[in-house]
Amino acid sequence: MSAFLFKSLSVLFFVLMGTCIKLLADRIPLFEVVFFRNFFALFPVLFMLWKYNLKLSEINQYHLHLMRAAFGICAMTLLFLSLRHVHLVEMQTLSFSSVFFISILSVFFLHEVIGMRRIIAIMFGFIGVVIILNPSISIFSNYSLLPLIASLFLSFAVICLKKILITNNNFLSIFIFTLFCSIISLAFFNSSWVIPNTSDFILLALTGIFGFIAQVFLTKSYQLADASLLAPFEFSSLLWSYFIGYFLFNEVVSLRVYVGGLLVVLSVSYIFYRERTLKKKVVLGVNKQF
Repeated sequence: MSAFLFKSLSVLFFVLMGTCIKLLADRIPLFEVVFFRNFFALFPVLFMLWKYNLKLSEINQYHLHLMRAAFGICAMTLLFLSLRHVHLVEMQTLSFSSVFFISILSVFFLHEVIGMRRIIAIMFGFIGVVIILNPSISIFSNYSLLPLIASLFLSFAVICLKKILITNNNFLSIFIFTLFCSIISLAFFNSSWVIPNTSDFILLALTGIFGFIAQVFLTKSYQLADASLLAPFEFSSLLWSYFIGYFLFNEVVSLRVYVGGLLVVLSVSYIFYRERTLKKKVVLGVNKQF
């Protein structure tokens, strides 16, 4: 299969993972969902380690892996919570703000230089985010803030991952991230946790399986083609989210989401274009953590 097909399938499976989480609604406690998402992903990850004969002794920089897992748990929790209250397409659109955060944080933590054009693109992108959020007196009770805050935590996780991948294998990095996230989320075990019924158990298992498949397809696509060529396919998540949200959850997208989403997509697209022109690594290329 071509790199474009692998990338498209990766995006689809990430959306399907989110759909399973949304279908669970609030029947399962939040940290229980986070735990099972990571726990069920451990099995296929271990199979990949065995298949490629990867040694755990090759893992290094454990402090960065732990930091990435901590930031990842925060982002994962906020995103999963937002899925219970925010439309799928709205959540996906706001999650693109991680591109803006990564660009900004890269200046301080990776000593990268961003030009005035990118700064302007980031500003327009955040204007789009503000339009989607529709600020008002009740802004702090707006669940749409959750994907935005999650994107900030995700950006910190990506900064850690960029440093990790300099000396670590990608599959080993996925394994240690998944393991640490499972352990951290299990620490929140309490009496509110419930035993899932059969249908919920299947959905929980699918979150881990779909998430892992999406990561494998993502990695495979970047092995076959440059990340800058594949990055625009990330926007197909908006189409999948729109149709799944409409037909499965009867979600109707408001005009402000269309207008703000257009600004966000145009801003991120321009950043992709500049990354390709400057032959740098596309910031969205490693932003999929789960």
